[in-house]
Amino acid sequence: MRIGEVFCPGVLHAIEAKDGLLVRIRVPGGWIEGTQLRVLADLTRRFADGSLEITSRANLQLRAIHQRDLQQIVEGIRSVGLLPSPRHDRVRNIVTSPIAGLDKEEVIDPRPLIHQLDRQLRAEPEFANLHPKFSFGIYGGPNRFSRDLDDIVLQATESNSAAHLHLFLGGHSSGFAVKSEVAVECILAAARTCMELAHECCVPARAKAILGLPGGLKRLTDALSHLPMVPAAAPPFKVSDGLLGMYAANRQDRVNIVPSVPLGRLNPEQVDFLAEASEEWEADLRLAPWRGVVLGSVSRSVADRLVGALNSIGLSCDGREGFHGISACAGITGCEASLADVRRDAVSIAQRLAGEPVPLRWTVNLSGCEKQCGRRRGATADLVARPTGYTLVAEGSLPASDCSPQVAIDAVVALHHRVLSGSPAR
Repeated sequence: MRIGEVFCPGVLHAIEAKDGLLVRIRVPGGWIEGTQLRVLADLTRRFADGSLEITSRANLQLRAIHQRDLQQIVEGIRSVGLLPSPRHDRVRNIVTSPIAGLDKEEVIDPRPLIHQLDRQLRAEPEFANLHPKFSFGIYGGPNRFSRDLDDIVLQATESNSAAHLHLFLGGHSSGFAVKSEVAVECILAAARTCMELAHECCVPARAKAILGLPGGLKRLTDALSHLPMVPAAAPPFKVSDGLLGMYAANRQDRVNIVPSVPLGRLNPEQVDFLAEASEEWEADLRLAPWRGVVLGSVSRSVADRLVGALNSIGLSCDGREGFHGISACAGITGCEASLADVRRDAVSIAQRLAGEPVPLRWTVNLSGCEKQCGRRRGATADLVARPTGYTLVAEGSLPASDCSPQVAIDAVVALHHRVLSGSPAR
């Protein structure tokens, strides 16, 4: 295992955490089937901590696994097609909009390209050496739902009545775009060049690190010059921190339903319900990078009934349970490095906010240590545990440090009230 990557788990690369073994399951594009979810619900009920965790790149985690049960976990995951290539177990980060193909603002449906990219990645052994955090993104239009700087992104835009996909590298525009026909070839060539330059220059095989090299962007784009690329200005895009509630789909008789998932953790009963609902009402089931779920393209005739059922099992569609926008790492119960019980404190914040509207763009990160695992960039508030207490960064400034959990919680609640008074609610 490569230096610096030892703590990046997979299915066949379980890592030891404070509460037991942790496995992470690749879910390209965040698309998952009800049958797959049912098996995972059974596995976590029998062999893990009873919950299914959604990650910030729309993958899944099982934790608190005993070594004696690990093989049964692996075989269960393999049996439903969630381990299609053992060699590429940790080449997992292929992201897109969780409403891809259902978004009225899209220029193209990116789903065929996502499937093609996943197939070709797994077909080539060299890509098994990609850094486990290396991230690909393909977006069919201007809507994005993650602030992470993905290594390689293609975003569809329309120019002169023709669709092109603009290439971003490490969050920066390359200045070029390609047609759909060569989109996946472009992505793979860029990834291959990242690995080659990283080896040559002894830097991490991440696009951001490559761009930090002298002439790094030019070296990357020069490596793609054999492709039919056209100069293009970077298209505008919108980054949202998450959807909530009911939204129109690209069919008039359909809607997308987005509940809040408290701290990104689903219990087996919730998982079973989502699986059954997706099958009974023919909904597209997606995982979302805000550690949530989307039931896409639901018939309007059953939407209200489905929202009521979701509310009844703790998956609120109005966010007034207080958890919407709040994220926390494993904390002191699951991680040796954590200095605070951040999940307990996240629950305390949610309880204080219960019943109140959710401000637009409201996000709070609680991290148990300076590593800030799972942290979302650009949050309204960041709480980071230190040996002497929490440090609070609110709206980009540092108003408090070394404060007790209660003082930190009070500050976040006060910030919520201030933000709510100055911005529209959902």
